[in-house]
Amino acid sequence: MSEEQFTEWVNRRSRLPLAVAGHSLTMRGDNLILIDRGQFVYEEALHIVRMLNSRNPVAQMSANVTIWERNGTLKFITLGIIALILVVVLLFAGH
Repeated sequence: MSEEQFTEWVNRRSRLPLAVAGHSLTMRGDNLILIDRGQFVYEEALHIVRMLNSRNPVAQMSANVTIWERNGTLKFITLGIIALILVVVLLFAGH
């Protein structure tokens, strides 16, 4: 999905979802776009689309982390990592 196609999709105010690099974009209201249930204004969503379409893997990962932060997934990832660290610490402390 190119930047131009994204802009055209926004200008049409389409109610159909749009797929960009494995992520689902949905229009909500005049200036609100949901990306995987995370809320973004148009400018932020455009920046995310640019990063997802980038050939730079760091930019792509940054876009994914931003999406995860907005839709709440990052909290669960962080809690999972903390729980894993606690289990490892308790296992080593028991020996």
